[in-house]
Amino acid sequence: MPDSQALDRTRPGDRRVRRATMLVAGLALTGFVGLTAGCGSDGVDLPDPSASASLPTALPTALPSGLPTALPTALPSSLSTSIPGVGKVDSVTGAAALRGTNVPTDFPVPPGAAVKVGTTTGKSSTVTLSGVSSDRAAAFYRTALPRAGYRITSDVGIPGVARALAFDGHSVTGSIGAAGLGQSNAIAIVFTKH
Repeated sequence: MPDSQALDRTRPGDRRVRRATMLVAGLALTGFVGLTAGCGSDGVDLPDPSASASLPTALPTALPSGLPTALPTALPSSLSTSIPGVGKVDSVTGAAALRGTNVPTDFPVPPGAAVKVGTTTGKSSTVTLSGVSSDRAAAFYRTALPRAGYRITSDVGIPGVARALAFDGHSVTGSIGAAGLGQSNAIAIVFTKH
């Protein structure tokens, strides 16, 4: 029986495997031929390494002329805090972070939380806190935000691991992300002006 008839009787999956095998073998052969194509003699003779090369006996003694003799003296004394496409970036640490451009005055902070860093870029400010678990932070903000005039728009999370609350009020929309296990707890609060 001819080979083509034997191929027709095989299952479609077997034909694909054989075709793939032949394709890979053909590609490998093509690559091998391409790699070895430059291995033969092409009529160019390489220099004989045993032949002695002549080295110059005298070295130049004159230095090049026309080089600059003075270094620039007008170096910048400070770097800009404005990032193209982003705008001015302000950053503060400690309790001053709660006085950021977009942070409403008297925004509630959970008891025992330490204010770490605050950054402001345009209409957005971020404040980070530490020292309070995600569950304690969520429980605090569920009652403190409505009392302070904010509306909670979402509240999701995994107990003991992470919580996320979104809120609206006092001309800002915001989100509170609290995460941590054991003593490693962190809270990030983002405020965006309307």
